Amino acid sequence: MKKLIILAATVAALSGCSTLVQMRNFDENLVPQNANTTHTQESVGEAVLLACKQLTWKCRIQETGKILGVLDIRKHQLRVNISYNEAQYDIDYKDSINLDYNGEKIHRQYVNWVTNLTRHIDSELAN
Repeated sequence: MKKLIILAATVAALSGCSTLVQMRNFDENLVPQNANTTHTQESVGEAVLLACKQLTWKCRIQETGKILGVLDIRKHQLRVNISYNEAQYDIDYKDSINLDYNGEKIHRQYVNWVTNLTRHIDSELAN
């Protein structure tokens, strides 16, 4: 009985330490507008590329309004599609290596990496 209780406690503890989170895309991020700056689709694309470079993402323009972003960290790789226009941008999961994506959940670092990219893009757009 004692072994069963220890086993149950161990399983409960380990399940609470999951490294997976619910998959989500980062859509409809508004491009900041102010009285002094009017963004064009081109200026938004430039801001995205600059933010990628600052964070060591490898990004390249696929076509007007679409950028492929690739982040390589150790044994992990994340690929996202970034679509943008003068009013908003979206960051959508494309695929990954070693991030344990199962169709619903993905490694928790995915959210951190994409949130960080979003913050840097917003910072570049605010300048």
